[in-house]
Amino acid sequence: MTAEGQFETYINSWRAGNESRRWWDNNDTSDYTGIYFSGCSADGGGGFNYAGLRLWKDVPNSPDRSMGTRTNYCGWVDYGDPNSAGNYYFALTDVSSGTFISVDYVKVAW
Repeated sequence: MTAEGQFETYINSWRAGNESRRWWDNNDTSDYTGIYFSGCSADGGGGFNYAGLRLWKDVPNSPDRSMGTRTNYCGWVDYGDPNSAGNYYFALTDVSSGTFISVDYVKVAW
């Protein structure tokens, strides 16, 4: 089974609070939503250890709904099947070392 959708991008000097672009998930499959990082770096002296990522569902005229937070150690993190059609995005919630992270390759699949 293939993912319903995906996009590839990169991250350049993100700090906690930065958000990805939005994507539409029809939720017509039971595929998990996942975020993959490769080529990770941080501005802190310890280098990149991990990044906290929260998946959000965009809710018009209401507060957005959190779909959970995962720790990405420069690889895949899965959020499970969101079970709800809508627009989604992820936000950086935590940087393990320093203030900024950069990621050479980011893949989001749903």
